[in-house]
Formats: sequence, C-alpha cells, structure tokens
Amino acid sequence: MKKMLQVGVALGGGAARGLAHIGVLEVLEQAQIPMDVITGTSMGALVGGLYLVEGSASRLIERMRQFLASKAFQSAPFERLRERRNNEENSGFFSAATAAIRKGFLYSYSLRRQSIISEEVFSQLINQTLPDIRIQDLPRPFAAVSLDVISGKEVVWTKGSLRQAVLASSAIPGFFPPVKDRGRLLVDGNWTSPIPVRPARRLGADAVIAVDISRDAERQQDYQRGVNLILRANLLLTAALREMQLEEADLVLRPEVGHIHWADFGPAEELVDSGRKVARSHLDKLRRVTRKRKVWTIFRGRAA
Repeated sequence: MKKMLQVGVALGGGAARGLAHIGVLEVLEQAQIPMDVITGTSMGALVGGLYLVEGSASRLIERMRQFLASKAFQSAPFERLRERRNNEENSGFFSAATAAIRKGFLYSYSLRRQSIISEEVFSQLINQTLPDIRIQDLPRPFAAVSLDVISGKEVVWTKGSLRQAVLASSAIPGFFPPVKDRGRLLVDGNWTSPIPVRPARRLGADAVIAVDISRDAERQQDYQRGVNLILRANLLLTAALREMQLEEADLVLRPEVGHIHWADFGPAEELVDSGRKVARSHLDKLRRVTRKRKVWTIFRGRAA
C-alpha cells in the first residue's frame, strides 16, 4: 500500500525556453523538494529525461552545456529561425529586410520539404545527448508526450526507448521531422499536452508542480494576411489548452522567459537563472507540498 504522497513535476514545452527547467530542478533538488514523478513535453521531455539519467542538477547543467557546444547543435540552423534579440539593431531597412527574408525562408521551405532540420541531424542531436536506455530503467517514473498525426491520439511514453520518446516529443512540425513508430507518425506533444499534468497523475502523482515556459499570446500588428491569422488562431488555441491543463496542477511556476524566442539558445545562462529565480520565489509554497507529504504519510500510516 502506498503510504507517502507522491509529488510530480510536469515540465512544459518551449524549446530554448526549456533551459529554464534546469534552474527549477536545481532549486527543487537543493531544497529537498520531492520529485517522485517527472513528465515532460518537447524540451521538457529532454530536460526531464536527462535529469533522471544524470542523477543531479549539477551534472545536468554540465551535459546541457556540452550539448549546446556540440558540433551537431552548432550545425543546426537555429540562428536562421530565431527572432532578433532586444539588444540587437531594431530599426532601418536591413532589420526589416532580414525579418522578411527569414519569414519567407520558413514559409517556402515548409512548402517544399517535411522539415527544416534533417532527420539525420535531429537524431544526432538527441542520440549524442541521451544514452540508449529504456524509460522503465530510469530511477523514477517518467513520461514524455507526443501526438500521432495519423490517428489524432496522444501518445504518452512510459516505457521503451528514452531516445525515441524524446525524439517524438520534441518533433516540432515543420522544423523537425516526425518520428515513425509502429505505423504512427509522431510529432511534438505540445498540441495535446503543453504541460503534461494529467500524465503525471496517471503515473501516480498526488500533487503536481507544473512549470510553464510558454510565450504570452501577445497581440500582433498585422491581421491582413491569412497566414498570420492562422498562426494567431493556433497560438490562442494552444494557450487555452495550456490554461485548462494548468488548472489541474497544485502549483504553477512561470519563469520569466516569454520574451525569448523558442529557437534562441544564445541566452542559455539567463534562461537557467530564470528557472532558479522563480523556484526560489516560491519556496514557501513548494515546502507546503512537502509538509502535506509528511501529513499524508502520518495519516496513511495510522490508517494502515
């Protein structure tokens, strides 16, 4: 019989912004906040899985630095995908032309090919970062979320290849190639579980700490182009789904990373530090979860 309240950590998707998860996990670990179950979507799946593999936040940070400095990562065209940073030149013809070229590149490329980043590069990025192990061999329950675009069903990986699970969960449509698996065509789980709270519950978590690294659905300037309307509607749909899922969490942490583009890995240290800051600012609430755990343990022990 389970006698101790199980605490889950649900790490949301957001690509580069997912580096903030590392800072959150570091503070939780240092404060001895229990993490009995970890679930992740997209970058959350990579960070969560790698944390369980490495066994500590300090080792996770070192591995992520190696990942960002690797030849495979440096060869991926993230620089062409990101938006201009706030401290970069913001005016004039060159800035406007660069933005237009970047957007045109993305549109034309997605019409001609399945993904901007090749399957070979995508696999290399994950395979050189994660060992070839099974999810069920990790020290704690873990799940990664993806979507099968053929059946329309969510696929929650709780066993099998960790590499395959993270690949599928991270396959942003149009940017990374979908993952073929047993007749399924799997893409990023952000379209069904932006922040996988329910999968954490299904793995046995009684209380769930959710980490939301999403970007605010800020208003656009241009509503005259059809493609902008489509992108805007999709953004609002995802935001509504995310808020519905967050209502089921016991505590939500929101690192201040919404100003950073998903493809901008440049401010990596800033992203990690944002995670640290939000976790530290919520330590009292996080410790309440631990106190509930102790009360739960005493109560269940007496009931048994």
